[in-house]
Amino acid sequence: MSINRFGQDAALIALDKFRNGNIDRRGFMTAMAGLGIAVAFKPGPASAEASEIVVCNWGGAALEAFQKAYGEPFKAKSGMEVIIDGAGPATGAIRAMVDSKNVTWDATDGGMVDAVVLGKGGYVEPIDYSIVDKSLVGEGLAAEFGICNYTYSNVLAYDAKKVGATAPSSWNDFFDLEKFPGKRTMCKWIQGQLEAVLLADGVKPEEMYPLDVDRAFKKLEPLLPQLIFWESGAQSQQLFRDGEVVMGNIWHTRANLLRKENPDYTWTWNQNLMFASAWSVPKGNPAGKKVFDFINSSLDPESQVTLLRLMGNGPSNPKALALMTDEDKAVYSLAPENAKSGLPISAQYYADNEAELQNKFLDFISR
Repeated sequence: MSINRFGQDAALIALDKFRNGNIDRRGFMTAMAGLGIAVAFKPGPASAEASEIVVCNWGGAALEAFQKAYGEPFKAKSGMEVIIDGAGPATGAIRAMVDSKNVTWDATDGGMVDAVVLGKGGYVEPIDYSIVDKSLVGEGLAAEFGICNYTYSNVLAYDAKKVGATAPSSWNDFFDLEKFPGKRTMCKWIQGQLEAVLLADGVKPEEMYPLDVDRAFKKLEPLLPQLIFWESGAQSQQLFRDGEVVMGNIWHTRANLLRKENPDYTWTWNQNLMFASAWSVPKGNPAGKKVFDFINSSLDPESQVTLLRLMGNGPSNPKALALMTDEDKAVYSLAPENAKSGLPISAQYYADNEAELQNKFLDFISR
């Protein structure tokens, strides 16, 4: 759920860059003209052949960004075309393709949670690590049915002008209404929300899972009158612009955009909540084993830095760090200074529990 929404939001950020002339248009202008703010571009279904790799992501300007970061380098190496289908690799769509034996995608840009769920159901192939070099990604980012293609974080963002001389530095400060009065914002989608609450309540990162939901709700309940829940990255950003909130649990890409608009908006990397997107391969993909050559190519550090600069999505290859400027590192959640206090979100936990937990959370925040 979270990675799907983040993928759509990253595309929207890149769309803004496109409109401002910061991303090459090439053949993308016609498609972009019909997008609008919702980033709802849905191209016709792509058809994979042995001479091409079809990749499904979440559309919008992520089409151009993935082509530039991943498609062009792979074609230069292999001669194979890469087609980016922006229809959105929802788990339901992947299941339907596999069940009907009408698979058109070779690689999908989902999350580690999706990879675990689809792998358990027999809908995706194990990653072939005789072809894909798992040493190209950081520790914990190569799983049986998915390998990380980019990273991002939820962070504690705040309005420096409103919080006073002492800036908030942990999720404990998020709950301190006396020291930091004013409204806060959290996401209504569950991943990365209760973790922040439990960190504030003193739970150690190594003891985070399984989540103590009752403890989290007890801690969060007194704060509910001061909370506004966002549903999209754009909404989280607008809440700060409109002065409705003084701090919030938001994606670091949105916090970065806010800071570019106004340096009073900033964030702390302390206790950031780290997520991993992942490539998965639907069972029966038309390109067969060739897709793993593409996946391996996408882990090249130069390609991943390109995506960071176009979309704000962080590299999964640690070697990318050596290619970064200081400006790049400042928005990269896995940079050593940023990652040292981060909490990796457990894909396995959410694969097992998200549906039930999400419903409980929505019921709770609706009180």
